Amino acid sequence: MSKSKDNVMFSFQPIIAVLGHVDHGKSSLLDFIRKSNVVDGEAGGITQCISAYEVKHKDPNGEIKPITFLDTPGHEAFQSMRERGVEIADIAILIVSAEDGVKTQTLEAWKTIEAKKLPCVVAINKIDKAGADIQKTKNSLVENGIYIEGYGGELPCVEISAKTGIGIDNLLETLLLLSEMNEKKINLETEATGIVLESFVDNKRGISATLVIKDGTLPSSGAILAGTALSPIRIIEDFSGKLIKNPRAGVAIKVTGFDEIPKSGSIFISSTNKRELETMQNEAKLIAKKESIDPRVYRNAKVVIPVVIKADSAGSLDAIKRELKKKETNDVKIKIIAEGIGNITEGDIMLASSDEKTVIIGFAIKLEPKAREQTERFKIEPQLFDIIYKLAEWFDTLVESRLPFEEKETVLGTLKVLKTFSSQKDNHVIGGRVETGKIQKGNLVKIIRRGTLLGNGKITELQSQKIKTNEVNEGNECGLMVESKFEIIPSDMIECIIVEKLRI
Repeated sequence: MSKSKDNVMFSFQPIIAVLGHVDHGKSSLLDFIRKSNVVDGEAGGITQCISAYEVKHKDPNGEIKPITFLDTPGHEAFQSMRERGVEIADIAILIVSAEDGVKTQTLEAWKTIEAKKLPCVVAINKIDKAGADIQKTKNSLVENGIYIEGYGGELPCVEISAKTGIGIDNLLETLLLLSEMNEKKINLETEATGIVLESFVDNKRGISATLVIKDGTLPSSGAILAGTALSPIRIIEDFSGKLIKNPRAGVAIKVTGFDEIPKSGSIFISSTNKRELETMQNEAKLIAKKESIDPRVYRNAKVVIPVVIKADSAGSLDAIKRELKKKETNDVKIKIIAEGIGNITEGDIMLASSDEKTVIIGFAIKLEPKAREQTERFKIEPQLFDIIYKLAEWFDTLVESRLPFEEKETVLGTLKVLKTFSSQKDNHVIGGRVETGKIQKGNLVKIIRRGTLLGNGKITELQSQKIKTNEVNEGNECGLMVESKFEIIPSDMIECIIVEKLRI
């Protein structure tokens, strides 16, 4: 370690973001690395939607070096989480399946990495699979502007199997080498600053957040300020849930005791002087302005859907809001009337009950017992999800059901009743002749007597020359069964129609 006037130089603990397409093996890679951790008892991590893990790797010289990994979700709805991971990280791993090659989220992740100019290692995974084609995968990388070593670029490329462990040591060595090449100056003598990775509510201990320290060392006492959220330096845990003192740059920590939920991605500062941070907090609250939505946004919309959103973490909340925002059009507007982290409460149900159009969406959380009682009272059914695309599919159906439409009737044909054979309850067996057009099994019908509409019904059976059929054309006689509450007699006219629902 060498000192300069302003900074302390040292081989910092690198923070690695793992990015890639869904199912290309990001979490599998981290699972293998954690299991192969050389320090017993340190496998595990802070398990949120975007997760932080620390491993200690023994290099070829026998030196143990710590590395912090960020596991980012692959689904496209979680783009904001991936962007936050890249913003925090020192190096990125872009993982690509040797079976599939470059896919949609691969490119999205690469654009995020490239925009940040973040050092990157490409990991071609699943090389042990029967369908693996490493050469084809490398070609697809180059075709999409991801230039790896040996193919016109300088990006290190490592072939691995997250399942068997092939190439994992080589990958870790490459990451550490890249870390040394991009060594940065960090002042360990200053008080810690960094970024809020994720925030959530611990049901037993209150509001917690995962923080990644980017510079300095966290003091033993004092406070942490993240935006307008303040926490005393009291309960500080490392990635495995163990209490930790004075963590330094490169380490992910869990802090419990915030007075409000810190915004994911916000900068945090720390100080031994808690009063000073309280003063800064009050100033920040005065400056902060809540977003107000112009009511004119909703004025011309055909459908406005009021929504209450509850999620397990701030990151999930952001992802859901992002997903719902994509559903908006000129005709459809989403009005978020309340949002929060934690289980659905009695208060959430009461809030939603003021408007029967309001829907409550919960993600990776539960319905509290008292809230369940209120759902029965107010006939409100909160929608609970654990998978983002299932939520999106359900919301598409909801939007479709809320859009206004008009019914358009088209007459397919008419039939004159020649004879009635039997009537049992609402089923009438009759014979007749198709006067115009055609009639079909399943058609809705109007029963007309002497020019006056008598009632409605439906053709449930149709026969022509005593053979079952689905259609009878003009000029032909047939037998049919009509389901209707109204009596049918000879000389009645049966008007067969189809009804289309057209969006207004």
